[in-house]
Amino acid sequence: MSWRERPRTPVLLSSVIIGGGPGGLGPLVWASQHGHLPDWLDEGVAIVERSGRLGGSLGRYGINSDSLGGSYLECLQPDVIPDPLRRVRDEAVTREMTLYRDAYPPLRLVDRYMSRIGIAMTEILDEHPASALHLHTEARSVHLRSDGSVAVFVHTPEGRARTLIAQSAVVAVGGHQPWRDQSLLGLRFADCKTRLMPSNELLSHAGLAEANGIIGTAGDRQIVILGGSHSAYAVAWALLELPASARLRAGQLVIVQRRPPRVFYPNQAEADADAYPVHPGDLCPRTGRVNRMGGLRGHGRDIWRRIMARPGCEPETRIAIVDVADFDTEELRTLMDEAALVAPCLGYRSATLPIIDQAGHRLALRADANGDAVGDDCRLVLADGSVLPNVYGIGLGSGFRPSRGMGCEPNFSGQANSLWLYQNDIGGTIYSGIHERKAAPADTVVQTRPRNPAAGWTPPMPIP
Repeated sequence: MSWRERPRTPVLLSSVIIGGGPGGLGPLVWASQHGHLPDWLDEGVAIVERSGRLGGSLGRYGINSDSLGGSYLECLQPDVIPDPLRRVRDEAVTREMTLYRDAYPPLRLVDRYMSRIGIAMTEILDEHPASALHLHTEARSVHLRSDGSVAVFVHTPEGRARTLIAQSAVVAVGGHQPWRDQSLLGLRFADCKTRLMPSNELLSHAGLAEANGIIGTAGDRQIVILGGSHSAYAVAWALLELPASARLRAGQLVIVQRRPPRVFYPNQAEADADAYPVHPGDLCPRTGRVNRMGGLRGHGRDIWRRIMARPGCEPETRIAIVDVADFDTEELRTLMDEAALVAPCLGYRSATLPIIDQAGHRLALRADANGDAVGDDCRLVLADGSVLPNVYGIGLGSGFRPSRGMGCEPNFSGQANSLWLYQNDIGGTIYSGIHERKAAPADTVVQTRPRNPAAGWTPPMPIP
């Protein structure tokens, strides 16, 4: 199925969801678990996905998830879910995921599972004539209309321009690593003389194969990981799993971090048994878990425990952890230039679409300046700090910062990204925002803000 038009599709949809990966499906899955999905689809929902299927592309990565398999299965448990999702409970991919209920499943398995969820969601959409799925279709821009609705300009597989009009839009087009524009101690990564592979590139199957070849010919040159987050420790684990890493000497793989990472534990007793110091603000008030949102999980946590020689672990001596404060700019430049491979792991930023105001001017988003794309209500934030009332963002790098009510430990101030959050708290926040706004007075219109004169963007067609 590519572009599907139905004569009964309303002129004004409830929502256009741009992106059919884990983020874009999140609000729909939340609605499914709470019995709201049929009514929402009857109001009219369009999903725009540039690939040929729903579910995302997690299978391109050669590592395991940092979420337990059980968190992926929760969306199938409620009795109110539609029949196509109910049938997924008994399928082979779900039984395979169940084997990882208390473990960390390979992302290839997660990808197959999410693809099956996407097929079920496609079947559900087919049962609701007011809604439609647009595959192999690319959204180009979102336009704010004077009546408070939005027009989403898309290009079909045939290259034709089309317009979808809705009361709200959800932007879920993924994240990216702006490493070429980043610097550390004043040293621009783009000026590094050696091979740089950001974590999203390195952790792909092709990236790991290339990294294996580089390590195999590295000799005594070091492998440098820049960052101390989930992705940095996931990279460290993945590199040590490569065949060529068996020949690395002690301390040849170096993690350069600004501060020690926080580490996840199911409860304080397990943290105490691991000799991990727990501060009062590390405890999630809802679950009692230690560093529930901000702590290392999965194989990243495993490799940290080995590096730190925690109880019951075989110590890992091939990795050295150093503080960036121990370097000056020239020392860091030398470390990077003499390395066989440098992997920047300094976080993701949300990908965006042009947002055009009623006068045809492109608005400056906070995400355009590498700030958080959304506020605590998941609405997109403009560069001046104001919020678009009917355009939402979700997904990797969006900058969503959970509240304590969502089970966030007080000491955590970073952004949170996980499929479980997309299908639960974040998805529910977006669904509620869309439907609360529908019930608002008609004069709740879109705010227009100063244009970004550097953008130089011209709408391809008149706004309906």
